[in-house]
Amino acid sequence: FYLDRKETPHMPYTMNEIAKELHISIATVSRALSGKTEAVSEETRKAIFDLVEKNGYRKRKSIGTHVAFVIDKESFDLSSQFYARIISGIEEELVRYKYYFQFNSMDKDNFDLAKINLDFSSLAGVIMVGVRHDDFVLKLRRLEVPMILIDYYIPTEDIPSVLIDNSDGILKACKHLVSLGHRRVGYLSGEEVETSARERLFGFEQAVSAYGLAPHPDLVVRNCRSRIDEGFRGMNALLGMKEPPSAVVAYNDLIAVGAMDAIKHAGLGIPNDFSVVGFDDINVAAEVNPPLTTVHVHKKTMGMIAAQKLVQLIKKKEMQQEKILVATNLVVRGSTGVPKG
Repeated sequence: FYLDRKETPHMPYTMNEIAKELHISIATVSRALSGKTEAVSEETRKAIFDLVEKNGYRKRKSIGTHVAFVIDKESFDLSSQFYARIISGIEEELVRYKYYFQFNSMDKDNFDLAKINLDFSSLAGVIMVGVRHDDFVLKLRRLEVPMILIDYYIPTEDIPSVLIDNSDGILKACKHLVSLGHRRVGYLSGEEVETSARERLFGFEQAVSAYGLAPHPDLVVRNCRSRIDEGFRGMNALLGMKEPPSAVVAYNDLIAVGAMDAIKHAGLGIPNDFSVVGFDDINVAAEVNPPLTTVHVHKKTMGMIAAQKLVQLIKKKEMQQEKILVATNLVVRGSTGVPKG
């Protein structure tokens, strides 16, 4: 029988009801929801997903066979070394639980259910990484698909997240510098639209207070993008100060490498003139000269935990907000030493 939507507005649509509402065949709806874009016109596909976004979608009671991994293309391009290890952990666990893995990289201006290549008819769950599009996440959430976020969370929603203990990682970096004798420490902060950037900046502010570091606001260069040239720019701003810091902590390793380049370009040495600490411990950290002291993130572990948690959600069908913090550790290499003089 057909449910009266006026009486049950809270109920998500089934495939049959979508077809009836739009006066199209169930086969057309099925092809659109299965990601077979070449078989459905863009106009029809948009109409289907507009309806899905508005009312939700309730698939037939069948067991999904694949898990979709969704990432912002720009985030992946900028930090592919970081995300590659997360993906490795996810894949390893999903294979163990006999789920297929589907990779989806999307342009930041193109996050649209009608344009993402997902087979909703066999979708068991979604893992989202590096995505900063709350509206898109909430649209997916309306489809009642089990979902996990990595390195990102929405405080108002009951979506579990696997997160780096960012603040504690920065505290560890600063504690190391303080133990060497540094008291004037600069910080190259990330883009503060990022959850991790805000948390790491908070960690630095905590360290300034806890360890008695110089609190000058100019010692913090804000909103550096995750690129080497941005680290170069940020470090030059610190070098131009009347009283530069003796050490610098960077939001991530790419920014730290740029800072090292700026120090060398100014004819100064590392760590004799400046100490530098990064964050993430991507491959390049051990390859630069001198090797970079950095906060190691257990990236593969994050992926494995996310996959395990998602499988639990798929089986229980219950969502609840949970922030799973993954601890970091400091890897001391050659870029840090006692302050000059």
